[in-house]
Amino acid sequence: MSKMNAHRNFGILIVTGVLASGAGLSSADTGRRPRIIRPPDDRKDYFATTTMLQGIGDSVCAQIDADSLDDNGDGTFSIFAETLATEYSPLCNGEPFADQPTAASCTATLVAADILVTAGHCLDENGARADLSTIYFVFDYVIKQEGTNPATFTTDQVYRASEILGLANVADTADDWAVVKLDRAVTGRTPVGVRSSDSITMGQSIVAIGFGAGLPMKFSDNSTVQAIVEFGFEADLDIIGGNSGGPIINANTGLIEGVLSADQGVDDYLQIDGCFRATACPQDPGCDDSFTLLASVMNPNFQATLQNAISSSGTDTGGGGGGGDDDDGTGAGGDETAANDEDSDGVMDNDDFCPDTPTETQVDEEGCDILDGVDSIAVSPCGAAGIIPLMFMTLCLAFLRRRN
Repeated sequence: MSKMNAHRNFGILIVTGVLASGAGLSSADTGRRPRIIRPPDDRKDYFATTTMLQGIGDSVCAQIDADSLDDNGDGTFSIFAETLATEYSPLCNGEPFADQPTAASCTATLVAADILVTAGHCLDENGARADLSTIYFVFDYVIKQEGTNPATFTTDQVYRASEILGLANVADTADDWAVVKLDRAVTGRTPVGVRSSDSITMGQSIVAIGFGAGLPMKFSDNSTVQAIVEFGFEADLDIIGGNSGGPIINANTGLIEGVLSADQGVDDYLQIDGCFRATACPQDPGCDDSFTLLASVMNPNFQATLQNAISSSGTDTGGGGGGGDDDDGTGAGGDETAANDEDSDGVMDNDDFCPDTPTETQVDEEGCDILDGVDSIAVSPCGAAGIIPLMFMTLCLAFLRRRN
């Protein structure tokens, strides 16, 4: 079955139904898939994004089925996949990424030396676990130079999973995550940091990284949290099937906030006027006004499994992503030193003028308490002693205006 057909007609709304379970399952191919673009299309290739995001992307890998990656027997592996234009033929003129390969089925992220996080539905189909022997996890499936497709990989870029340490795939919820142990430690890459306290808030800017439509790595930014839901949150991302399991990165801290679960149950690509193009919502048939569903790393079961795996691996992931320079203060560290946020206030230590702020304190851009020094104020005649709580300030000022 081609990926085009496998992505079709599995449900509606944000989270779709799952296929019936069966033997011989490789990479799980369920109907629970992200699959839409919200114009304008903000997807960017690796070469076109920031150094900071490239650094995080260096620790994000593609889940590729064995029938799309040939072992050459000499320590190298080669992509064996159709281009987007071939898979969705005829592809409409001007559709981006037409000449790129479509090898990936899901996305995963390195969070410790030998630990990945992804979406549960990438490795589970209605209770039937994927056959790990038929799956590769491949790093550097990216476009590093415009017009040059990734074709060959070496053993230090290709891994297999030895065990699924924990997994949830609860239909119609954001309880959709998996923690995977690799067959060996990954070398030359910095694990991506994970949020470990508090929770993401409404309006937070985020970035999605993944392999939508099986294409080489894409970065989707210009997105914000639109709703907080049980086990996760929702956002207005540009994603397509293959993005599932990809990291949702906090644009301020560089930390993983969650993994991508699902979007509306419409086809990845629609045939309109005789050619295929990426589905664009809300205007295309089958769309509604819902958003992308994301599984939060603060889901208690997800968090506990993840932290136990990281501790067992012996890798500290308190900082940002790997590889890139921290050239814009977003918290992604370099290869030698990962950026940290010791007081978990959302301001990285290098930029934090108040490094010991108590948990849950509202802080300004310098990491200091925004209410420091103004939690009480003397405004006579609003109180006998002249000292009033901040919450009464507005009432008092209004009183003074009326008297004047």
